[in-house]
Amino acid sequence: MHTVLVVPDGVGIRNFLCTDFVDRLRERGPVSVWHALDPATVGEHGAHLDRGVRWRPLPRFRESLGERVLRQAKVFAQLYWRYREDAGDVQLGVLRPRGRPAAVAVNLLARLLGALAARPRGLSWLERRHAAACRRARHFPRFAAELADLGPADVVFCTHQRASRAVPALAAARAAGIPTATFIYSWDNLPKGRMAVQADHFAVWSEAMRDELLSYYPEVDAGRVDVTGTPQFEPYFDPALRAPRQEVLGRLGLDPARPVICYSGDDVLTSPDDPTFLADLAQAVARLPAAERPQILFRRCPVDRSRRYDEVLARHPEIAVSDPAWRAAAGDWTAVVPTREDVALLAGIVHHCDLVVNVASTMALDFAILDKPAIWIAYDPPGRSRPHLDNLYRLPHFRCVHRLEPLYWARSREQLGDLVRRALRRPEERRAARRAWVAEIAHQPLDQASRRLAGALAAIAARRTP
Repeated sequence: MHTVLVVPDGVGIRNFLCTDFVDRLRERGPVSVWHALDPATVGEHGAHLDRGVRWRPLPRFRESLGERVLRQAKVFAQLYWRYREDAGDVQLGVLRPRGRPAAVAVNLLARLLGALAARPRGLSWLERRHAAACRRARHFPRFAAELADLGPADVVFCTHQRASRAVPALAAARAAGIPTATFIYSWDNLPKGRMAVQADHFAVWSEAMRDELLSYYPEVDAGRVDVTGTPQFEPYFDPALRAPRQEVLGRLGLDPARPVICYSGDDVLTSPDDPTFLADLAQAVARLPAAERPQILFRRCPVDRSRRYDEVLARHPEIAVSDPAWRAAAGDWTAVVPTREDVALLAGIVHHCDLVVNVASTMALDFAILDKPAIWIAYDPPGRSRPHLDNLYRLPHFRCVHRLEPLYWARSREQLGDLVRRALRRPEERRAARRAWVAEIAHQPLDQASRRLAGALAAIAARRTP
């Protein structure tokens, strides 16, 4: 089985190049990585992967106006279609027009077209028009020729469904009759709008995500959706990444004998008030009795390279800082790429911190996997003119969190100290709910996702009509 792995940006690197996924594919045949990565990233991962893996850069291209409008219109159409069920007011607010006049004009045109097509038949029409626009594009023949040059492929797999950079690659594969598949990158992605890429098959985290996909895409047959789980959590089960507590915390300047809270930051759009919440946590911890006062480790969101935390960290030098070991490039956040070093760093943090605090971050799920408690901040700081977090937690992917209650909600800054003390004293209190949450979100066993996904791709390739 010859697999073409499309890596259009840095988003899928942690899942597919920092795990043993490619090794599992190589057990079944040759692998070609068709990518848009910088030379340093290719060098890092090429050195660790089988020498039989071929690397080929994706052609550069500029999306036509028609392609761009139709791709964005698909997103708006889904949000308008599911407006009431999916907190459409919140999600459409995030997508409000911004930037240069041309970008604003495209956004408004796509929004209008999406509103007019906001029903299943309209969405199918947009999908067909988008596919046709891709095949008519000037760059399409180049993608078709380069795919053919890679050699006969049995399946083309894209590391995530959101990248416009991957659209012509999968379109070329479909035009050539090669089965295509894509992976749904995160547990919050499906309600946020239509996929950019068009694929024949889909790999999802869980049975719940499969049902969600079939709800948003009624034209998709259930046999085209494989429940594989996500490789994202496999590093937590890798013995090579399980360094001793004293070693991990010692490198971070922390006392291994004392409990540690990890405050994990979000991106600026999701949590613009993160610096305030970090300061609130530091003040709440400082008021706890010295004998049970935990330490705080701050890990920023890898794509947040702002200076917004500088003042808080200067006021609270007791906060230890662990900067993500990601390589950043100027411009688009997708050009910020994780490294193998950071995978090991994050595994050590989650293994040896005792509690995580953040705003709606998936890090709560990472900690739950290792049976660690979490606190989600659920209050807006004084002076905010309109509610933010109440709206954020209305998003559909949080329904299971509200239903299962696997974590603690800090509804005010005054609650933080008591919640920290409670979570550290009784870490087992939400254990059953945490386990139920993990089981609902990600297919078990968690450490076998790469193997299941490689098997699913092999089955897809085997079903191909000669």
